[in-house]
Amino acid sequence: MSEVMRDTAVPLYVQIAENIKGKIAGREILPGSRIPTEAELSKSYGVSRITIRKALELLVEEEILVRKQRLGTFVLDKKISRNLNHFMGFSQSCELEGGRPGTCLLSAELVKARPSDVKALKLQEEDKVICIRRLRLCNDVPVILEENHFPRKYAYLLAEDLNRSLHQILKEHGITLANGSKTIGVCYATREEAEQLGIKENDVLILSRDITYDMAGEPVYSGKEVINADRYEYKISTTNVAKAE
Repeated sequence: MSEVMRDTAVPLYVQIAENIKGKIAGREILPGSRIPTEAELSKSYGVSRITIRKALELLVEEEILVRKQRLGTFVLDKKISRNLNHFMGFSQSCELEGGRPGTCLLSAELVKARPSDVKALKLQEEDKVICIRRLRLCNDVPVILEENHFPRKYAYLLAEDLNRSLHQILKEHGITLANGSKTIGVCYATREEAEQLGIKENDVLILSRDITYDMAGEPVYSGKEVINADRYEYKISTTNVAKAE
C-alpha cells in the first residue's frame, strides 16, 4: 500500500497527487503510459474513490495527466515550450528543454511562387521559390510538420544536408536571421498530416505562419508549421506597466 499521512493538515488528495508526481519524476510511471484505475488506486492508497478522483483532477489541471474517453488516464509527455519573446528555431527550443532535435526531409524542390509568397518574400508573380518540407522530431517523436519557401537566390540550399538546422546552414552562408513575424491559429489534421505526426485525422493542431528576416530587414523565408499541441506550446511574457506622466 502507498502511504499517506492522516495526522497532517495536508489533504489526502494533495498527498496522493504529489506521490503520483514523484513516481512520474522518478520514472516509475513513464510518459505516455496509462496509470492504474480509480478503483486500483483507491485500494493501493487505502482511500475512497472520491479522494482519488480529486487527486487525478488536480494532476489533469496541472497538465501532468490527461483523461482519454473509454481508454483511461495517461501521463502526458513533457511539452517543448518555446518562448515567443526570443527568436529561435525548433532545434534550439528542443535543446533548451533537454531534448534531442531531429529532422526528416520530406521534399526539397523548385516550385512556382504562390500569391502569398509574392507578397511575403517581395517577389514577382512569375518567380519560383525553393520549397522545403520537413518533419521535425524531438527525441525521435514527431512534433512539427513544416514547409518553408525561400527566394530562388537561396537555391544553394538544395545542395545541403537539409536534415540539419536551416538556421545553422544559412549562418554558414553568411545569412544571420534577425527577427520575424508569426501568426498563430488552429487547424485540423489532414490524413497526410495525421500519418506524419502519429495522430488521428481531424485532431486539432496548432497552425503557425511565419516570415523570417535577415539583419537588413529583407525576408529570407516564409513558413507554415502544423504542430502537435500535445507535444509543443508557445509562451509569451506580457506587461502592464503604466507610463510615467
